Amino acid sequence: MKIQKIQAYAVSIPLETTYWVSNEIIDRCSQIIVQVLTDEGVTGVATLHGRSMPTVLQVVEQLSGYLAGMDALAHEAIWAKVFGLTTISPDAARASGAPSYLGADKRPALLAAMAGIDIALWDIKGKAVSLPVWRLLGGDRTSIRAYVTGGYYQVDRDLFDIGPEMAGYVSQGFNGVKMKVGGLSLPADVARVKAVRDAVGPSTMLMVDANCAYTLEQAIEAIRAFEPYDVYWFEEPLHWYDSVRAMGKLAQYTHVALASGESEQHSWACRDLIDLGAIRYMEFDATRSGGVTEWLRVAAYAQLHGVSMATHHDPHIHGHLAAAVPNGACVEVFLDEKRDPLWKMLFRERAQLRDGQLHLSDLPGFGFDIDWDVVKRFHI
Repeated sequence: MKIQKIQAYAVSIPLETTYWVSNEIIDRCSQIIVQVLTDEGVTGVATLHGRSMPTVLQVVEQLSGYLAGMDALAHEAIWAKVFGLTTISPDAARASGAPSYLGADKRPALLAAMAGIDIALWDIKGKAVSLPVWRLLGGDRTSIRAYVTGGYYQVDRDLFDIGPEMAGYVSQGFNGVKMKVGGLSLPADVARVKAVRDAVGPSTMLMVDANCAYTLEQAIEAIRAFEPYDVYWFEEPLHWYDSVRAMGKLAQYTHVALASGESEQHSWACRDLIDLGAIRYMEFDATRSGGVTEWLRVAAYAQLHGVSMATHHDPHIHGHLAAAVPNGACVEVFLDEKRDPLWKMLFRERAQLRDGQLHLSDLPGFGFDIDWDVVKRFHI
């Protein structure tokens, strides 16, 4: 089965309101869809984060010709060929017919494009043998615990009136919720955390996500202030430039589990985060960089070091992966349709959320089907 063509589409929907986290404004919901077409008529599909969309689409277009004719089941060879473009010399690129414009400034887009292609190849594998990916990977779990992310800062809402939102998720059967911190003064954020804890009760797992908001000293002060509210994990607390070694130091000051990894681009960085950062939850995102092949490497290393995999975004893909590995802990989901309209709109078929669990089907591949009318409507 040979790769015939690779194509990508960008979808973006303006949100009804503007959300923000500690270092970013969110006013659109966007995703990239990647298709890998084969000469035997089997098509693999993937979804990616909607970052750097024009550049990612351009890279996918270039990789289509570069990978055409390769065995669609040879995911390791394809992964290595694409990743090799991050270090190839211009002379070697010319000799091999590789895309010549891919330099360091395009590296994140290249790794994102590679993630989409790799995910689509695993979708092809499942479809080729009529197995869901969770089964293809050797798993036997058909469901996995889901937690809901909400509690964003929101421009048209009282920043302290988030208890009812989070309690609403619990009333739908979810025993874990995650909220944003780091975007206000520490006393203000403590008041928000207290409001959520009071609303969801003592038995609900409450995670806080700082989106890289703090220095080490600020993070120590913050987690000590949050600890009285029984925080389950503290996610991405530290500024991007010192998020590994400083994480290990932070762990010495708190009993709260640390979670990180969604911003990492490859397994080498995840290795260092596990070895030096003392995290207990690894959140490497297969739909942002590296794909399934790299996610599995990260998961295997994490297992050897007693670290659990807690996935980030795209549960219709990550659910298969987390359910298949022994250290798969949970998947992240978004129930607020105003914040994530694509979860409801983009798919004709996908994994289902019930009773606080993500339930996977027996459909081959990743088991989701895109509503192409929605793609046509919101395609950019």
